Amino acid sequence: MAGLALIIAAPGTAWAEDGELPVAVLTVQTLDAFEQADALTNAMKRAIEDAPGWSAAQLPKDYALLVLSNSLGCTDPPDAACEEKIASEIKVDRFVWGQMKQDGRDVVGDLHFWVRGQGSKAATFRYSANLTTAADETLVDLARGKFVELAGGPPGGKLKITAGKLSGDIFVDGKPAGKLVAGVATLDLGIGTHKIRATSRGYEDMEASVEIKAREDRAVALVPVQEAEGPPVQKILGFTALGLGAAAAGVATYAGVRVLQINSDLDPYQSGVDPDWAFLEGKDGCEAEGDYPNIALAPGQNNANDPKKTEIQDLCDQGRTFQTMTLGLWPVAGTLAGAGIILIATADWSGGGKESAKLPFTILPSFGPDGANLTVGARF
Repeated sequence: MAGLALIIAAPGTAWAEDGELPVAVLTVQTLDAFEQADALTNAMKRAIEDAPGWSAAQLPKDYALLVLSNSLGCTDPPDAACEEKIASEIKVDRFVWGQMKQDGRDVVGDLHFWVRGQGSKAATFRYSANLTTAADETLVDLARGKFVELAGGPPGGKLKITAGKLSGDIFVDGKPAGKLVAGVATLDLGIGTHKIRATSRGYEDMEASVEIKAREDRAVALVPVQEAEGPPVQKILGFTALGLGAAAAGVATYAGVRVLQINSDLDPYQSGVDPDWAFLEGKDGCEAEGDYPNIALAPGQNNANDPKKTEIQDLCDQGRTFQTMTLGLWPVAGTLAGAGIILIATADWSGGGKESAKLPFTILPSFGPDGANLTVGARF
């Protein structure tokens, strides 16, 4: 659950007077499709004016690419050096230029978006030569699509996040977006409303909802709230596992002792001391149980109901039970003890902001094809 946090959001100064970036549009160059070139030029200006975060630059006059290229001695089409000259000549930081020609019933060409310090990006087009009016919505929609392709969507803004002196992670709309370093993070975000979440160990999550406008600086101050100290779950689980492991080891030890006692009780039947059971000498009495009914104690007498047979069977049954307990509980005891040691060793032993306490022993788990091992050593 997100912790309570005081959120202060203050809009900064927009990066342009009206929060929008101006883009100049040069008259599209053509040798055979003048009406269509003029219409596309004006449709592009309208598309830029309508695009969030952008505006059509207000120039003292219309500039034609062909005229500028000739006056500046540029190549055709303009190269990077020429684009730099054009920008300096008309005093802008970004502009769109293009070329067009007739191709049957269509016009084809390319548009370029140049930005100072970034160079230009191009997009090609083909559409019906019947579109000769800048107000035609089909042509305006085409211009809008091409500008988005060139500019990459609306320009965003910057968000500065402060959260005391914490270090941690920043999430925007549920996705990792950056790091808090000494309580500060700066993000570039697209326009629109975003959900900001900052996390830091030992503190409640801090959240804010911030609206970003085009080319705007904003700041959000989050107030850290320490998490309420809860029960040391990992330590509890660790010591519980150790206790259960010790209990399992105790039961396994008892079962092992009982197996030894039962073997001792069976020994007279297997030593040949009792002549009635001499046939068991040198054998495992429990394995030979099934032979008992067929062995005569005396001529004409069967030992099927002999109380000694019942005693041997009881001892063997108990022996099997305790043997199974011994074999099964030792691995369980080892697993529980190992898990308990790891949980205790990796628990947070810090003393409420004091220097972390050290355990009096070291734990080194290792894993390989033959299984897992724990190496425990004393710390001095």
